[in-house]
Amino acid sequence: LTRAVDLQPEDEPELLGDIYALLGDVYNLLREYEHSDSSYERALRLAPANATVLNNYGYYLSERGVRLEDAERMSRQSLAIRPDEPTFLDTYGWILYKQGKYEKAESYIRKAIDSDTEAAGGTLWDHLGDIRYKLGDVSQAVEYWIKAKERGSENDKLDKKIKDRKLYE
Repeated sequence: LTRAVDLQPEDEPELLGDIYALLGDVYNLLREYEHSDSSYERALRLAPANATVLNNYGYYLSERGVRLEDAERMSRQSLAIRPDEPTFLDTYGWILYKQGKYEKAESYIRKAIDSDTEAAGGTLWDHLGDIRYKLGDVSQAVEYWIKAKERGSENDKLDKKIKDRKLYE
């Protein structure tokens, strides 16, 4: 990817932005967050209205629990561009969750699930379970965590959450 950046003509900023976004994804997976953030910042300078970049960068920041105001702003921008995108609704809801705005977070996660209940993946249900737990509804949280497991959530703490009826973050 770094070679692709070197080879990409600068007169195609959106394509160059996509390459930087891919670099951001890779660096995030490698937990090289400074490089990830830098790559995403470059991608947004080149293509500031790229809804996917805005969403992904905001989500990665929220997962790390850093720059949550920036993450919320970027996620809001992605939703302004693609308002009914379930993944973007989930990201925004998750950022609100990380900010402790549980009721508002729940409305966005539910909207993401309701947009296509049959296709809603395990991560959505896991997020909804975490929110219900924070709102004091442990029974409902466990039901959603079980549904998350059935839907293929990759959360390695999910079995423990279900068994102990407790949130592990």
